[in-house]
Amino acid sequence: MKYLSLILIILISSSLRSEMINLECKTQSQNSERINTFSLLLGTETKKAVQILKKGQLTMDLSIQEEYFEVGQFTDASQTDLIVVLRINKTTLEIEYAKYMELVEPILCVKL
Repeated sequence: MKYLSLILIILISSSLRSEMINLECKTQSQNSERINTFSLLLGTETKKAVQILKKGQLTMDLSIQEEYFEVGQFTDASQTDLIVVLRINKTTLEIEYAKYMELVEPILCVKL
């Protein structure tokens, strides 16, 4: 009976584990130097994202589309309309849209 309980607890805890994607995002300058801009922690199961900046961190909502991770804030509890702050290409991990930043140089992210 103890072994059955232990196996059941292990199976339940492994199914509750959510996937976290840790990204380090840097700006690519003209002379090919990369300047650290911020870090992102994406919770694909919790649908939450944390942007870690030098001055602190921001917790936002995460929407996973076919080609993009979209980070922002849902307008209401129905979670249908997202005000997008960052749009990250899933394949290249390049930030293709940033609401509060000018994308003069590309911002590239790397999985840690």
